[in-house]
Amino acid sequence: MGVRNFLGAFGHVAMDYIVSLRRLPTPNTSIEILDRDRYFGGTAGNLARAAARLGVKVSLASFVGADFPADYRAALKKDAVDTTDLRTVRNANTPTAWVFSDPKGNQMAIVDQGPMKDGGRLPLLRHSVQDVDLVHIGTGRPEYYLRVARLASSLGKTIAFDPSQEIHYVYTPRLFRELLRRSTYLFGNEAEIVRAKRLARVTSTEGLLEAAEVVVATLGSRGSAVYSHDGRIRIPRVRPREVADVTGAGDAYRAGFYAGLARGLDLRRCAILGSAVASFVVEKKGTQSNLPTWSQVLSRARRHATF
Repeated sequence: MGVRNFLGAFGHVAMDYIVSLRRLPTPNTSIEILDRDRYFGGTAGNLARAAARLGVKVSLASFVGADFPADYRAALKKDAVDTTDLRTVRNANTPTAWVFSDPKGNQMAIVDQGPMKDGGRLPLLRHSVQDVDLVHIGTGRPEYYLRVARLASSLGKTIAFDPSQEIHYVYTPRLFRELLRRSTYLFGNEAEIVRAKRLARVTSTEGLLEAAEVVVATLGSRGSAVYSHDGRIRIPRVRPREVADVTGAGDAYRAGFYAGLARGLDLRRCAILGSAVASFVVEKKGTQSNLPTWSQVLSRARRHATF
């Protein structure tokens, strides 16, 4: 028996390079950059650090290259993230995204999935399933996550399914439905929930509850909604001081939600905590640049509920 954690976070651990340009270049031309920034990222990396800051015991399950930066590993350790299952794959590059943007908000991105693209051949990271209460299935290859979900189901673990933007291009109806039916929670933004309904062949969000027990839909500036067999709960947006960059808001929301679940709170309070964490993360550029503490989150969440 290994270390006992509440959450096993599966997904990407990545480096994000955000490059500002006067305009996006046309093919066969070059252009000077205005500035560039390097950030820690990846859906699982974002979730693990944010949740750990909130006092959740987290095991991070992902694959990186031999070039994984020492300062990112140190940041995870400092926040007490269990990195037993953060595996280095030799002769592979750490997942990396280069995002180029112009002053009008136009963007293009180039993504290197690194070892994460070989999901079928990767070893099963058992510690983050066996020694946790809740298994979070995030971005990555569906074939790999089917193995994770089968192990989690056989051990009676709670599964949360969060395919994120990859729901649009890596999931077949069969793979999606098999993962959904093993899951207690499904997370998605509006577009992702629309796609989930199509893959599950249901006409309403409530229809997804035939498989999952709880569906959490984030609605951007309109807050979020939580669907369960008890009905729908509308959750207000928790207002940030400013909005600098909305990237990573979804991962932050999930971290807050899990911080509530880990403390035995009801769905409404869990979702308000999610909104509160997201309100901090959007205030600065970079998905991990403004991760709040539990007391900071409570102070904002208390505007909407008692804790």
